[in-house]
Amino acid sequence: MRIASESRAPYLAAGRSAIEAGPSWLKRMRHEALENFLRDGFPAREDEAWKYTSLAALEKKSLHSPGPGPEFLPDGLPPGHLLTYGNGYVLKRSTSLPDSMLGRMDRALEHATAPLSRHLGTLAGKESALVALNTALWREGALLHLPAGWRVSEPMFIVRTITEEAAMVHERSLIVLEPGAEATLVELCNGRGEYWRNPVTEILLGAGARLLYVRLVEESAAAAHTGALCARQERDSRLDVLSLALGGGLTRQDIALDLAGPGACATLNGCFLAGGRTHVDHHTRIEHSAAHTQSREVFRGIAGGRGRGVFDGLIVVRHGAEKTDARQSSRNLLLSPHAEIDAKPQLEIYADDVKCSHGATVGRLDAGQQFYLQSRGLDAVEARALLLRAFALDALAAVPAGSLRAWLEGRVEAALAALAGASPP
Repeated sequence: MRIASESRAPYLAAGRSAIEAGPSWLKRMRHEALENFLRDGFPAREDEAWKYTSLAALEKKSLHSPGPGPEFLPDGLPPGHLLTYGNGYVLKRSTSLPDSMLGRMDRALEHATAPLSRHLGTLAGKESALVALNTALWREGALLHLPAGWRVSEPMFIVRTITEEAAMVHERSLIVLEPGAEATLVELCNGRGEYWRNPVTEILLGAGARLLYVRLVEESAAAAHTGALCARQERDSRLDVLSLALGGGLTRQDIALDLAGPGACATLNGCFLAGGRTHVDHHTRIEHSAAHTQSREVFRGIAGGRGRGVFDGLIVVRHGAEKTDARQSSRNLLLSPHAEIDAKPQLEIYADDVKCSHGATVGRLDAGQQFYLQSRGLDAVEARALLLRAFALDALAAVPAGSLRAWLEGRVEAALAALAGASPP
């Protein structure tokens, strides 16, 4: 879907402003990315990866790059290190960590550029037009860079808010954990009104590094969110990813993990809620590029009203990746006769001596379980709510018990209550 000449103005204007800043290597990267987007345009449904999701309405909107906006923190945020953004601009940094570890990417460009110049743009696919547009237009990105052996015990939060109507905001995060480093990071996206958010996060884990990464999407009902998460893991590293899509009118998440070193281990858990006329699409790809790697992927979807959910997951076992152990599952519930969930788990195996499995289920709440709970004194509404809660909160298995886990459970429960209330049995 090429960009019509009359529609290029906002991208060209934003691109000129972004390309002017930064070192020469970044300017070249931005210029090439913008040219690629203007040439290729938005992805169309003729593309197999976009057959379930159309961006035609988004392409027709009159959008602009906004100025800084106000801070909008969610209730009850647990204690930890905090970096907040408003309309793509840094508003507040509240942390004892130095700027070089957790701070603004544009500031890092002015000082120690090594992790940026070596890693930025190496994972997020250049073939993606939306990633290319992000590369061209991001402004004050977020950088998390932990030196070898560093362990940060408190969680880190990057809270990104959009509050301006008809805004388009392209946010960038680069996360680099050197060998043996450990951390927990939550990226939260929320907002008010009608806007388009197009974030890209790249994660690189050195040998033996460990990261718990949570992406929490709580966009407004009129917002569009097209996000990309790309990660590469070296020997014996561990990555636990939790994707929670709890709000937004149109949400598309592309998640790509590469287990590049022997002994690398990854879990990818997700939960998405689609109510009203919302549309939530998750495309995942886990590549086992080395031997003795392990992955576990479980996505849970709940759709009510006329909501639609999509799960398209692919596991690839490369040549030479013997002793791979990979399991993938998509589990989904429909709360309304008008709701829809499309599940497409896939395996591609090019190595011998592996253990791989995949599967999908789409159905309604178990009537027998609901009857059992009612026979123990719960009414129909309470029994239904308890079953939905248990189903959704299983996605949080990788998050240790504590304040972060309790807070995330509260976010999921509030979103579930809103969805269940709008989708009566």
